[in-house]
Amino acid sequence: MLGKEKRLNLSSRRRKECRTTLISIVFQQLLTMFSIMFFGFLLIRSNVINSEGTRQISTILSLFVMPATMITSFNADFDAKRLKLLLWATLAAFLTISIRAAIAHVLLKKEDRIDKYATIFPNAGFVGIPLVLATVGYEGVFFMSGYIMANNITQWTYGQYLISGDKKAMTLRQTILNPGMIGAAIGLCIYISRLPVPEFLWKSVDSLAALNTPLAMIILGSYIANSNFSELLAFPKAYWTTFLRLIVTALISIGIIYLLPIDDYMVEIVLTIASCAPAATNTAILGRLFGGDYEYGARLVVLTTLLSLFTIPIIVQFAQVLFG
Repeated sequence: MLGKEKRLNLSSRRRKECRTTLISIVFQQLLTMFSIMFFGFLLIRSNVINSEGTRQISTILSLFVMPATMITSFNADFDAKRLKLLLWATLAAFLTISIRAAIAHVLLKKEDRIDKYATIFPNAGFVGIPLVLATVGYEGVFFMSGYIMANNITQWTYGQYLISGDKKAMTLRQTILNPGMIGAAIGLCIYISRLPVPEFLWKSVDSLAALNTPLAMIILGSYIANSNFSELLAFPKAYWTTFLRLIVTALISIGIIYLLPIDDYMVEIVLTIASCAPAATNTAILGRLFGGDYEYGARLVVLTTLLSLFTIPIIVQFAQVLFG
């Protein structure tokens, strides 16, 4: 019911702040992220870094920084209720991804493989995590880790099949060895086992995790710098796909989250942020690996990322009214 009371796992003061200023925080964080993106854009356009440098930064981000962010989110006292909510967040992620896949199958043509991928899979890591950190902190990333695990599993199985058209492309090995999965697994093991970790190790991991937002935004800025804007605007189909990714599937995902018995405001907002993020960067990366239209995939990533500055606050505002 719309009037049901939600329990936000924060102090009363923080809960009130989150509900009254959430949109302001989201919008300010988006402006911060886009400012760093612009810095990344300038680094590429001024030849301070080249494509090889961008690839190396992306490798550092994927292999070390993002897993560190996931591990840091599990640095908390064990709570069975929080673990149950994490399971609900993971289940909700699988469910919303499945519904988005059905929508993409119905509303996009069979040959629109890249468009389907962009519609189904949001950039929960590069965009979702910085926004969650800004709005609800590392406790939110704890629940976001469940979404990212589901996202990774489906991206590296069904997503590979979707782009390649070959069922043999679906492999659990790449899923299990994905850095995000490994980071979440390590964090979860520490959390459940209550394994004591030396303070200096946590501080080291925290320091790595702090690099997540700037490095992710520099990478996205490099995508924008390498895009041909005249070509970016020359594909009418891209606008339809962008509308599906940022508006249609985001709203439907919120509806699904609302119907689930999660009953936790923070988790619902975290899932909303993940669901309304722009197209995953793997839209371009897997396109290159498996014979899809890599350049078109990169354009979709850029277009959805740029327009998400306007759509994410609107979607989050709607969710705040629905869940608040």
